[in-house]
Amino acid sequence: MFQYEEEAPKFDTRKYFSLFSGSPLDNDNNETPAFINLKSESVIHLATPQLAQWHRRKMESHFVKTIDGYVLTLHRIQNYLSSLNNRTVLLHHGLLGSSTDWILLGPIKSLPYILADAGYDVWITNARGNYYSRGHLTITVDFPEYWNFSWQEMGQYDLPAVIDYIRRIKNSTELIDFIGHSMGATALLVLLSTAPRYNDYLRLAILLAPLAFMSNVQGPLKELSSLPQEIIKTMGTEEFLSSRKVPSWLAHRYCRGLKTFCSNPLLFLSGDHQKKNWNLGFIARLLYHVPAGASINTILHYIQLINSSKFHKFNNSASEFPVKDITLPMVLFSSSEDWLATTPDVLKLYFSIHNPIDHYIIRDKNVSHTDFVWGSEASVLVFSKIVKYLKVELSRNMLKTNTIE
Repeated sequence: MFQYEEEAPKFDTRKYFSLFSGSPLDNDNNETPAFINLKSESVIHLATPQLAQWHRRKMESHFVKTIDGYVLTLHRIQNYLSSLNNRTVLLHHGLLGSSTDWILLGPIKSLPYILADAGYDVWITNARGNYYSRGHLTITVDFPEYWNFSWQEMGQYDLPAVIDYIRRIKNSTELIDFIGHSMGATALLVLLSTAPRYNDYLRLAILLAPLAFMSNVQGPLKELSSLPQEIIKTMGTEEFLSSRKVPSWLAHRYCRGLKTFCSNPLLFLSGDHQKKNWNLGFIARLLYHVPAGASINTILHYIQLINSSKFHKFNNSASEFPVKDITLPMVLFSSSEDWLATTPDVLKLYFSIHNPIDHYIIRDKNVSHTDFVWGSEASVLVFSKIVKYLKVELSRNMLKTNTIE
């Protein structure tokens, strides 16, 4: 089922999906013979709505226009059988991700399905530049101007358009719960600190491995932060690694895992290139759908945060986002094994915002940056906690208000 804002945008989502999602395993001499058969996985070529249908779920696709001309795709899962379907939750994927990330765990353990079964109206957004949100009213992805954005624009333009659209479609002023992973959390922090009224449109934010303060980052992204910007731009002047593969010279220098994982940009940057206890079917779906696209400026902006130890605007370390002005109650998640959203950096964010509820730290469970969404134990270690937080009725006397000078 497709819903349109005003009139249908003049682009074909399937075209962009097929153009970007080429076979990442072609001509790749992997270290394990079993990888050769990954392309035979029957469902790897399914886009998010089709994958949800294969999971026996009904998913709608909605198109949303931003004020600067980008066309985003929203996916929606409703539990039509539930009389409790009066709470709305919005999910935002992380760095180099898409809406597919949230359902890679399949029909039982994926967070959107868990929430839908609990009676929530679940919306999953796609940031500009990924293969579900590659539309624009006047230009195409072939224009350099299209890629002139970072996660800053996702917070300033994408998220407000999405939230306004949901409120308009539902004809409701009910408060929305927000769950953001990685870059999704970054975008929300930008929105709430620059457009304060959206603090009043949401009820609670749950930020999984949020990327904001990043002075303690480890791994390849930390190493890249020490390189001249000109070298980093060899990985893309517009789109980041449009080939969907890490250059061999870079992978060999910073990666010690399987070649198949080392060449995947997200697994490379997040530390998930190390051998995981994944079955081959999951690996096939993962490598087909991840990465889902990003601008080079998105990566450069994170590198700037690493070097400045601040949370600031693109190319302007003196102009910090005023996170102390965010009033929305927030729950933060971190892991002691996360290379990107380290516990000390997330703790700094916790003490910077106005209404923190909790900082839930997962210690010594080998939970990496992406494991918050598709880890084999995510349903137990993360999702069960999320459901409990969402069920809490918030009141002023329970908020751990920070006194921020």
